[in-house]
Amino acid sequence: MAPDDLERGVIIPLLKNVDGNKFSADNYRGITLSPVISKLFEAVLLSQCKDQPMSDPLQFGFKPKSSCSHAIFTFKTVVDYYVKNNCTVNICALDISKAFDRVNHYKLFNVLMDRSLPRQFIALLSDWFAKCFISVQWGSAYSSRFKIVAGVRQGEILSPILFAVYMDP
Repeated sequence: MAPDDLERGVIIPLLKNVDGNKFSADNYRGITLSPVISKLFEAVLLSQCKDQPMSDPLQFGFKPKSSCSHAIFTFKTVVDYYVKNNCTVNICALDISKAFDRVNHYKLFNVLMDRSLPRQFIALLSDWFAKCFISVQWGSAYSSRFKIVAGVRQGEILSPILFAVYMDP
């Protein structure tokens, strides 16, 4: 069981573009403030699983010693190969800028089960995600708390790893 107080966060909306429309929700990016103890708890969880939740080697995001330039190099190498062999190259790009917020928790748990992660780890994550409640702070006012039903939280230790594993299939 995950402690109840670990996932009680506060979202603070930050204005993206000062010159933009201050009345448009699209001009705000929310950052979540979480208890420090939750980051420690995630670090311990991650250390218990070692390298099990790692994503495919051809996925470059959220990995040490890996960057966008590695992905671009791989992409360019593949395109050059096919062009050199007189083949047509079709490219499809996806904008997944808000994908962290749309991770389906049940799908994530299924992916983790398919990877044979320990049942206790998945059960703990499931319990923890079920307890995710958040409120929004605007100035000195706070909204009532509401349950998070999808997504992984930006700024957390496990979130980028879980997102990368989720995207692998």
